[in-house]
Amino acid sequence: MTNWKYKRLFEILPGVLAWFFLLLPVMLALISPNAFTVYMVAYISFWLVRTFIMSYRLVVGYIHYKRDRKVDWFARLKGLEGTEDWRKIYHLIIVPTYKEDIEILKSTVQAVLATPMPKENIIFILGIEERDQERASAYGQILKETYGHEFKHFMVTMHPKDIPGEVVGKGGNITYAAKQILPYFVKENIPFKDVVVTTMDADHIMDRQYLADLTYKYLTDNDPIHKSFQPLPMFFNNIWDVPMINRLVAMGSSSWQMIVTTRPSRLRNFSAHAQSLEALVRINFWATNTIVEDGHQFWRSYYGFNGRYEVVAMHTPIYQDCVLADTFKDTMREQYLQKRRWAWGVSDIPYVMEHTFKDKEIPFFDRWANALILWESHLSWSTTSLVLASTAWIPYFLRARFNHDILAFSFPYLYSKILIIAWVGMITTLVISTLLVPPKRGKKPVFRIFLDWILTPIVLPISNILFSSIPAMESQSRLMIAHYLGKFHVTAKSTKRSNITEGSNEKV
Repeated sequence: MTNWKYKRLFEILPGVLAWFFLLLPVMLALISPNAFTVYMVAYISFWLVRTFIMSYRLVVGYIHYKRDRKVDWFARLKGLEGTEDWRKIYHLIIVPTYKEDIEILKSTVQAVLATPMPKENIIFILGIEERDQERASAYGQILKETYGHEFKHFMVTMHPKDIPGEVVGKGGNITYAAKQILPYFVKENIPFKDVVVTTMDADHIMDRQYLADLTYKYLTDNDPIHKSFQPLPMFFNNIWDVPMINRLVAMGSSSWQMIVTTRPSRLRNFSAHAQSLEALVRINFWATNTIVEDGHQFWRSYYGFNGRYEVVAMHTPIYQDCVLADTFKDTMREQYLQKRRWAWGVSDIPYVMEHTFKDKEIPFFDRWANALILWESHLSWSTTSLVLASTAWIPYFLRARFNHDILAFSFPYLYSKILIIAWVGMITTLVISTLLVPPKRGKKPVFRIFLDWILTPIVLPISNILFSSIPAMESQSRLMIAHYLGKFHVTAKSTKRSNITEGSNEKV
């Protein structure tokens, strides 16, 4: 990481601001109930408006998704006028693995083979870890012997452990794997600009139309080297096998990703994503010193290309697992740790602020707007659910002070009415989620869906606090006191995935 002299300041500030915004309503209530009421009504009204905007964008995102799901991307690719350029594009698929079950790995490889794209244009790398050498090597050999002949090239790389300067994480593995394959492309005389690299987790199931859609968008873009391509993450592989609270978390994550596809200014690399090999070579692949290599890749590319970089939204999914461990307690723990790891993206702020101050080649407004979006997203992530949940109780704890003024006395009534209106957002999400979610063994579980609708108003606020705000607050507080997350926690995965085939093989 950078040795910028202000780095520590910008590690401290996010946590300080998060705690300030969390405690501000309490301080205002103690000082002036009227000031508290004005502030909180304004705050809640702002989030009410934002809820309507997000609901609108979710509907738009869903319409775009349904539109693109009807497209036969391979047929459209073959129909590009006057060109066979699509045949010269190669796809490099990199899947890092650490202690993953062989059945999960098989389903990932099989999904890639289900694509209508020619397999002689696909190179597959399984990136194993030396820390899991014995088992991973055996699994790698099995997969290579079973599926290797179906690809143009199948390679198993072993990422060495304890490389100086690296954190234990995904970034080091996929960077090592990509560097190992470079001589192959040189030998085969394949230009780096004609290779599109997709990195996925071991549990990811590529939609059969993904590679064709990616190839089409890559070829029809006027500057694909300075773009990355973001498929739609959908946590559907085992969604009917997990507890309801995890299902709500998963659907919330899927819905949020659908929302940001309609907002290019907020679209960032997340989980599975694609980028040209040419671009990756120029920026030295992925970061190896952070556990959030996906989100950090946006900033490395953005600053590496002096602001000439965008993320292109794709509405073709890559399906992922919901968190599911062996017991309910372990599942809750793993869900929390996964969200904490995602929230560790706040550690990008010092890096971003250094470049925001120093990179004068990027237009002033552009670099500051991107920096402020990062700040706002992390601060709202950590504080919103906690503030909205906790402030409702303040008038009851300070009843005597709130009874002296009509405005302050009326706050509980105003608060409840505004929140009732905000249910529009929750209902919109439930409707879209019901339309999106795949069937279980051929049909949707109507009773389970009905029960989810009934219980969501109770469970959702709790899940937002436990698995959104609190892990984000912990990440920001850890950064503030320099108690860093030292390594990538691999989320426990179960092989129970009853609806995996319905999701990955959805017909277009």
